[in-house]
Amino acid sequence: MNLPTLRIRQIEAFRAVMQRHTVTLAARELHISQPAVSRLIADLEERVGFALFERQPGRFAPTAQARVLYEEVERAFVGLDRVAQAAEQIRAMRLGTLRVAGSPAVALDLLPEILTRFTYAHPGIDVTLLAHSAFTVVDKVASGQCDVGLIAEPVPHPAVRSERLADVAMRCILPRQHRIVRKRLVRPADLRGEPFISFPPSFEARSAIDRVFVEAGVTRVLSIEAQLSQTIVAFVANGAGVALIDPVTAAYASHRVIVKPFEPLVPDHFYLVTSALQPLSTPGEAFCASVRESFAQMDMHVGG
Repeated sequence: MNLPTLRIRQIEAFRAVMQRHTVTLAARELHISQPAVSRLIADLEERVGFALFERQPGRFAPTAQARVLYEEVERAFVGLDRVAQAAEQIRAMRLGTLRVAGSPAVALDLLPEILTRFTYAHPGIDVTLLAHSAFTVVDKVASGQCDVGLIAEPVPHPAVRSERLADVAMRCILPRQHRIVRKRLVRPADLRGEPFISFPPSFEARSAIDRVFVEAGVTRVLSIEAQLSQTIVAFVANGAGVALIDPVTAAYASHRVIVKPFEPLVPDHFYLVTSALQPLSTPGEAFCASVRESFAQMDMHVGG
């Protein structure tokens, strides 16, 4: 069975006549001439194979078949209206999704704070936050499983862009009853002989921290290693030793440990990761702007 091929302009003319009851008003609504409306209706009747209107002086009276067809047309136009509304909501960021992945250093405190503000500003956006290692975060962005990643160490990948955020300085954290809690600034010599909670040797941060103490000729007691900054905070809070950690974790740990600036400065870096192959969505762009703003405002910069 060959189905008739209908043109949207024919359907629009049919709908306008059904709603306005006269060709004159239908033509005015569609901004075309009355003969053009009549021609579109005649073409549609030829396509569907039955009469849609009984021509009466001054008006078109719909047939029973036309009333049935009109119900289907209205359903279709309601669907188109929904599509248009959805497009407007997407444009205004009232509809859509945002999938974010982050290293634990940022995924446990900083990103929930930023995303909470984001959801208040854009209540129609569905948000997903995943916590993974930096390598997994990059893989998820590269494969399109996540829109944006935030990591604490560089992970080169041909399918992603990595934007290094403002340079920040690591902080020294101490147990709350430590002997040097009154010092405004901590230096390597202040930690001589102290039990020191370290990152594993494979971590870039571990190398940077060790280098500072070697250059200062200061020996520490390297008795405990932990992968996560939050775990290191827990060790220090329990009195197991002292540590240097990233400033993001330190900013959220001040209720558990004493946080002090440390010299010489040990630079730390965070990277905003996006796809190099796909354009970033409007919600993704807005979220990245929020991340940059948060880093600019936090008191954790080199020299801060």
